[in-house]
Amino acid sequence: MAVDEFGGPDKLTIHTLPVPAVDAGEVLIRIEVAGVGIWDAMEREGKLVYNEVHFPRVLGAECAGTIIAIGYGVGRFAVGDRVYAQAFMNPKGGCYAQYVVVPEKVVAPVPDGLDMLMAGALAVTGPTALRGLEALGTGDEVKLMLWGASGGVGHVALQLAKRMGARVFAIASGADGVELAKQLGADEAVDGHSDDIAQRARKFAPDGFDSALVLAGGDKVQDTMELLRKGGIIAFPNGVMPEPKAPDGVELKLANGFADPMLLDQLNRLVGIGEFQVHIAQTFPLEEAAQAQSAMEEHYLGKIVLRVSGA
Repeated sequence: MAVDEFGGPDKLTIHTLPVPAVDAGEVLIRIEVAGVGIWDAMEREGKLVYNEVHFPRVLGAECAGTIIAIGYGVGRFAVGDRVYAQAFMNPKGGCYAQYVVVPEKVVAPVPDGLDMLMAGALAVTGPTALRGLEALGTGDEVKLMLWGASGGVGHVALQLAKRMGARVFAIASGADGVELAKQLGADEAVDGHSDDIAQRARKFAPDGFDSALVLAGGDKVQDTMELLRKGGIIAFPNGVMPEPKAPDGVELKLANGFADPMLLDQLNRLVGIGEFQVHIAQTFPLEEAAQAQSAMEEHYLGKIVLRVSGA
């Protein structure tokens, strides 16, 4: 599913294109599941252009599948391995396709306990969540405010933060989002639309929060940044609009989820500690990629994915 010009979801149409060549250091993956993210919609609209623009342009930043060919020098993977991979900023095209070629450095084995649906939605959300938490210095008993806790990156970040020892004050979307956050281990969860967020946050962290991972934007979000203690840290990824502002005495860090082997190994280690959930809200066949992107404009929890083959 590719676009011949930038625009709305209707620009996504079926194309028959050649499978990209596998060069040194790359792997060819037969895709089973592709994750759908806001970054895909931004690329479709022409708002996220990171390499030379040429059409048709295959979208899709994350996927899971099976390696069917490897390039010269690839040492970490073999043909037949079940993997998940990041294709963000990939010059050879994205994951809304039957096949993708990516550098081996952005590929990881599917962790034990995750099915391919979950793995297909992890390759951008997981690294983005982990980069943010590492930027915050997340560790034992750190009091963390997590905005967007029921979203794609947020619900993954919540589980990782708990495994890193943090006490998490989760701000989710809607009653169902609060319920998901509690299920995933939040120490406290509140609805981001409620009027008592600050009151409950002060009760949770009377001496101020050590850190905040901000995965949503708006006035309510900004108001709660005043609840961080002096010396605290705020982290956020690209795409959060408006970007948060740090009060005096609080550090602000931009933390994006570009994958590398060390980060993916750490992600898999944390995921493998115990039962882990990548919450799948809806699945669509590849041919309905336009409908899948449109579905992101409605309320949903976790991730939306495309079934490409086999999953």
